[in-house]
Amino acid sequence: MNQIANSEQSLTPVDDVRLVREELDKECGGDLRKLAARANKTAEEYRQKLGLKIVQPPARGGRRDGTGG
Repeated sequence: MNQIANSEQSLTPVDDVRLVREELDKECGGDLRKLAARANKTAEEYRQKLGLKIVQPPARGGRRDGTGG
């Protein structure tokens, strides 16, 4: 038991991300639509909590490849 407690205290950021990914996989079961819906719901909750507005990006003027030609 003590070994488990010590290993939980020494989690790296990579371990943290792995735990979150495993939890999302359990919840969404690999379904990308469910994952996207959950992400949108979470983003909306934080927007409301932080009082942020949704800002539309400016329209793009067309495709440019950056070569200047």
